[in-house]
Amino acid sequence: MHNIRKLNNNPGLQHRMKGTCVMNSRKRVLATLQGERADRVPLNVFAGWNPEVRATVNGKYGNVDRFCEHHRIDIITAVLPRFPFGRPEPGAVVPSLEDYLEMKTVDGTAPEILDTRCDDDLFLTINEGLAWQQQGKPVFAHAWGVFELSQFLFEQNGMPGTEDALVNMLAEKEETQEIYKTLAQWSAACVENAIRAGVDAIELSDDWGQQNTMLFSPALWWELIYPATKIIVDVAHKHNVPVILHSDGDITRVLDGVKKLGFKGIHPVQESAGMSPLVVRKELGEKVCIMGGLDTITALPLMDTAEIKIEVKRVFDLLKESGPFIFSGSHMFQDDAPLEVIEAAYDEANALAAL
Repeated sequence: MHNIRKLNNNPGLQHRMKGTCVMNSRKRVLATLQGERADRVPLNVFAGWNPEVRATVNGKYGNVDRFCEHHRIDIITAVLPRFPFGRPEPGAVVPSLEDYLEMKTVDGTAPEILDTRCDDDLFLTINEGLAWQQQGKPVFAHAWGVFELSQFLFEQNGMPGTEDALVNMLAEKEETQEIYKTLAQWSAACVENAIRAGVDAIELSDDWGQQNTMLFSPALWWELIYPATKIIVDVAHKHNVPVILHSDGDITRVLDGVKKLGFKGIHPVQESAGMSPLVVRKELGEKVCIMGGLDTITALPLMDTAEIKIEVKRVFDLLKESGPFIFSGSHMFQDDAPLEVIEAAYDEANALAAL
């Protein structure tokens, strides 16, 4: 692949690029994740679709695929399952941490993993996602990190067991370290399964942050989270597949660890939680992609169509020329975001995306 950044430095080639170097979505996104300059900024939604939003989109466009086609969304996200010990039966008693340590995970290498639906929001399976490669789309496999998986272990009535997971990190540190290793090995097996099937990138979801700080200390992150996360990331790197970190909240205090793990991208760099895109650029370097920019908390539900266009322009002015950038929602669109505001955001992003 040509180095597009070098070509852009030659004014005599810029006009010819428009006619001869237009990339398809897959090449565009992979170039961006390698720190190269693509023909335009790639566009993305994030991970899945809230059922209420999906119904609204379906009502106007027929389905979310037509929405994505109309708004030139580049990325297809397929989602790996999130229950390492199998999906629990409704109403079943939640096992204890000690119970889980005695249990065996389901086979992450099994072909069935690629056809297992995660849930109603994250509904696209790996094999369903891979079908889009025939149309020149890159496929991200949304995988799960150990802290998020540990919350799913104690989920009740659809609510993650965040409190249980946090208490265990302090009160049952050795047992937590052991279960994290088990969860990491299972997630790594699922990731390798998806990579062997042909996915283009891994989107590793593990929410470590909250407003203006982390959910736990950086010291605890280095002790428990870092070594387990490395197991997952190293598997992808063994196959030369890029990994993007997704974490909500402010994780500025462990950006040195994020860099050491070798992530090629980070999402969403949540400004509303206190993260600074400029600080992230400085800490991670100009080759690491920032994916995000469309805040689903402070922008989409609160702004009208004119205001959202101003906000999108602000984000593009901040990120477009400072390094690799993929425009994306900070999380799944929620039902408090009017469809016309979402549409206006992507209309403006498309207008600004070209180099």
